[in-house]
Formats: sequence, structure tokens, C-alpha cells
Amino acid sequence: MDKDSIRKALKKKREEVQPTMKEAISQKICQRIACRPEYREAVKVAFYYPWKGEVSLIDLATQALKEGKEVFFPRVMGETLVFCPVKTLKELSPGYRGIPEPTSSPADPGEIGLLLVPGVAFDWEGYRLGMGGGFYDRALGTLKQYQTSLGVAYNFQLVESLPRNWWDKKVDVIVTENTIITPSTSWNLKRRIQ
Repeated sequence: MDKDSIRKALKKKREEVQPTMKEAISQKICQRIACRPEYREAVKVAFYYPWKGEVSLIDLATQALKEGKEVFFPRVMGETLVFCPVKTLKELSPGYRGIPEPTSSPADPGEIGLLLVPGVAFDWEGYRLGMGGGFYDRALGTLKQYQTSLGVAYNFQLVESLPRNWWDKKVDVIVTENTIITPSTSWNLKRRIQ
């Protein structure tokens, strides 16, 4: 299947998840992320605001603020996704496509230790398929070696392999309600088993 077909099918499936199920799965994923060393060790964490059925990490962001972590949310500026600090989620207001965004000044992207990344689909190698705007691919392309990206999805959003272009970027870890994938090791292990 091509990207558009995968995107259309999985967006529809994601939007069909019942609100109570979505909340339960989001809570489980938040708990799994909170236990990850990448999250526990990160002082500065970039979250996202859930849109069109994405897994919600709002409770985790609230907890991160209570724990004293520095929390960032994305804001679209032209073709670029910038990450801005927030002290409370009340600082978010409707922005690009009505998605709540911060209004504070963008942070230096090199400051963020962990970037939590939504997607429509992820594959075993860590590639992701987003909504089609390329915002997260561009953001992932600016990460330094010491920064970690963690993809967040429902288990049904995992696919064997995604079609990709030269601009598509990988995430370091993928967390769903049932699975945690570290692509660099999972893909190699899977290839050896086959």
C-alpha cells in the first residue's frame, strides 16, 4: 500500500476508537512512557497536544510539570515546528488547524532531551507516517545525537514496513499499549529470526 492509503485507513481506525477505550489506552501508554529511562532521565520533555484521535499524553505532561520537569509543546511557525516552554497547560490556545499551542517564545531545540512524537503509523525500523505536512520529519531531522525521540501510537498503528522517501526520519523508541520497540535492536533481531 502507498502512504496515502495507509494514512487514510489508519486515521479512520484511530478516529473510531471509543472515548473510554482511548482514555484507558492513553493512560496505559503514559504509564509505560513514565517508566522508560529516556523519560525518567530527561529534564526537558517535548509533548504534543492530541489531535484527531492521537494518543493523549496530557496527564503525563501534567505530572511532568508537577515533578519539576521542563515541559514544551509544539507550535507551527510557517513550515517549521518549534517547541515552546509552558508552566501550565492553560497557556495553550488554538493555533494551526485549531490545535492548542503555546504562545511563549520558542526554545533552543538543542535543549530538549526527549521529543514525544505522534504518528499515523510506525514500522519496526522506527520510520513513521504522519499526517502529511512533514512537520515532525523536519523536527526529527534537527535532533542531535544526545537527544531522544519516542514515537507514541496505538498497537494497531504498527505496520511491518512503511514506504519511505529520503526526507522520512526514524524515531529511537516506539511505545504502544502492548509493545515497546527499540528499532535498532528490534529490527535486527526480527531479521535474524526470519
